[in-house]
Amino acid sequence: MKFSSSFLALAASLTLLNAGPAAAATTVITFEDLVEGTPLSTQYNALGVNFVANAFSGMGSSSSGQSWASNTDMTVTAIDLHGFGGPALVSGKLLHSYSGFLNEDGDASFWINFSAPVGSVSMDFAGISKPADTRLFVYNGSTLLGIVSASGSAGQQTLGYSATSITKIGVAAGSVADWVGVDNLKFEAAAPVPEPATYALMAIGLGALLAKRRGGSKA
Repeated sequence: MKFSSSFLALAASLTLLNAGPAAAATTVITFEDLVEGTPLSTQYNALGVNFVANAFSGMGSSSSGQSWASNTDMTVTAIDLHGFGGPALVSGKLLHSYSGFLNEDGDASFWINFSAPVGSVSMDFAGISKPADTRLFVYNGSTLLGIVSASGSAGQQTLGYSATSITKIGVAAGSVADWVGVDNLKFEAAAPVPEPATYALMAIGLGALLAKRRGGSKA
């Protein structure tokens, strides 16, 4: 059986269209691999993410009325140091120690920086007492894409955000007046942009089909 070149080109183009982008890999960081009492910073560089304390400075924006902390605690600690509320979203080890929280000089904040853009990110928070004070500030470079706040009742909540390209997250765990632990950072790589060659092949296939149809209509 013979196939025309226009049919083969069109088939290849439609195959590329139907295949779509490959499924994005999901990365989950639970902190279980770190020793309790470890300050968090660059331990997850190999996964394309690092943590930096004190994302914000100056006047804070929580219900405490205090400035942003200059000494945000970034210690990985055991779950049994404080009450958490429900539902049970966190387990094992968390980011943010209870003793470290007591020494903070304002509202805690930290950066989560991604070495390559991600398309979605989420985190679990426990020990929330004033939901509106627990927030994610989502950025693409220096552009603020959006702010996600906890809502409803106190306890444990998951906050997340999806966008075409997320390069960093500013995390406000809570106000200076409450302790909030962070667990289960989950993120997915941003969807890849099709290569120019993909579009070229699609155009060739469609163009060949149109030429074939025009030629047939003149016969």
